Amino acid sequence: MAMQVFEDDDLDVKPAVKTTQAKQTPVASKEEDFEDESKPVSSAKSEDTSDIHDTDFDDEKVLSRPGVLARIRPGKDGNPKAVRLAFIKSVKMKSAKSHYVETGSGKEIKKVNYRCLIPIGDDTRGYCCNKLDVDATIHIAALVLVYRNADPNDGKYKKGPNGEVPPIIWELGYVDLSGFNMKQIKKLPDEESSPFDIDIIMTSAEGRAFGYEFNRASAKARWLQNPELVKEVEAACERFQDGKTLISKLGKKLNAIEWKALLSGGSSDSSKLEDLDEL
Repeated sequence: MAMQVFEDDDLDVKPAVKTTQAKQTPVASKEEDFEDESKPVSSAKSEDTSDIHDTDFDDEKVLSRPGVLARIRPGKDGNPKAVRLAFIKSVKMKSAKSHYVETGSGKEIKKVNYRCLIPIGDDTRGYCCNKLDVDATIHIAALVLVYRNADPNDGKYKKGPNGEVPPIIWELGYVDLSGFNMKQIKKLPDEESSPFDIDIIMTSAEGRAFGYEFNRASAKARWLQNPELVKEVEAACERFQDGKTLISKLGKKLNAIEWKALLSGGSSDSSKLEDLDEL
């Protein structure tokens, strides 16, 4: 399949400007050495409301979810048709084999992703594979920086009417990749570069019901060209360094007994299982 490479757009990069409201720490009143008889004496302590925040419908603070990574899927979940992104090298990608299993019934039926009993690198079939009669699929969860103010139709940055370059507005998210996606992405950088060095445009695959296409937007990732922005992004990535958040995106972990309960129509909650025959 021929890989489309967009013409590199080489606009100057400016760091995103983020404004945060300074937290107000209540100052404890100094205890007086005498009693003020002009003030009523209350036997009850005043309630601590230092954690209460005045808000309204335009308050972005109450809409943000720190520590929560949204899945980036072009054209879905509020994402634009073309998503410009860059892979974050400092946080290791995580991968596992998994199965999608239908749970519930009627209107409550849904597909849930469960991690396979057999790890990557082992080609044997586990109980889950045999019972479902399907091999597990490899999923890769990767942390990405998403350029939220890139053009939603082609993923490019464009100069304004006066030639001004828009500052980068970004957020962190994650992408769920297949082995085929990894092969696509690996072909995009120049020979001396890696996928972590470039900006990439992710779109839905044309002519297919599902899947994605990845094309190069710029030979040099925009966020990496500004030292101050690099510091800001890396600081935001710190909370994901342990890999737990990315691992949670690869499906629910079940042991052998829980798999048997799930596929026999029982509960996969080990705390509710009766004694089961050994697998």
